[in-house]
Amino acid sequence: MASTIKVNEIMTKDIPTVGNETTVAEVVKLMAEKDLGYIMVEMQGKPTGIITEHDVIVRLVTQDIPPKSVIARMVYTNPIFTIDQNATVQEAVNMMKYWGVKHLPVTGAQGELVGVVTAENIIFAVPAMLKELEELYKPGYKRVR
Repeated sequence: MASTIKVNEIMTKDIPTVGNETTVAEVVKLMAEKDLGYIMVEMQGKPTGIITEHDVIVRLVTQDIPPKSVIARMVYTNPIFTIDQNATVQEAVNMMKYWGVKHLPVTGAQGELVGVVTAENIIFAVPAMLKELEELYKPGYKRVR
């Protein structure tokens, strides 16, 4: 079943984005307002990075760096791994497991950001994929740095 469902059928479409120069304080505020664990960073409509709660904790909080003093491009995960909107959910799961990520920016034909597919999107849409994705949630699982 996951091999026939397309990413664009289950992705989150209305993704808030920030620019490279946005302060992390503003990013965290937007995360809180939108109740999201990530924010996409883009330039000219194309994704350049992603900032996750994990990024903020590991790169700032644990090092006592004030979020107002750092901009998005200094913290975001880059390179990012994107997936085409017409890819299948199985392809997304394979990429997530290979790269150790829970969020994949989804791009259109011109490389523009059209959404984000998360492990949670997949689990809710295709519960049978839970077993394949569970390793992403285990402590110490490799993450892109």
